[in-house]
Amino acid sequence: MQGDPTTESILAYLEAMRGYPFDPNSDADFVAELLSDFPSLDVLEQIKAFRWHNSGDPARHFKSLRPAIRRWLAAAKRFDREPF
Repeated sequence: MQGDPTTESILAYLEAMRGYPFDPNSDADFVAELLSDFPSLDVLEQIKAFRWHNSGDPARHFKSLRPAIRRWLAAAKRFDREPF
């Protein structure tokens, strides 16, 4: 799925996020899994909402960001929550 514009946009956003432990290989797999598991969500917009909900620095609030992002998306799906 790498090479897909949506995937590339999400990867670029994660890489630029302050404190995010970006790894091109594991994050490519992570993003592919998120897109597969949450097809009804705009994953990039949800990640942006997650970041700014946490004062632009989610690394200060969470020990592990990947599970925190996954929980955010699961809650968005469960509650049919728009990111804005």
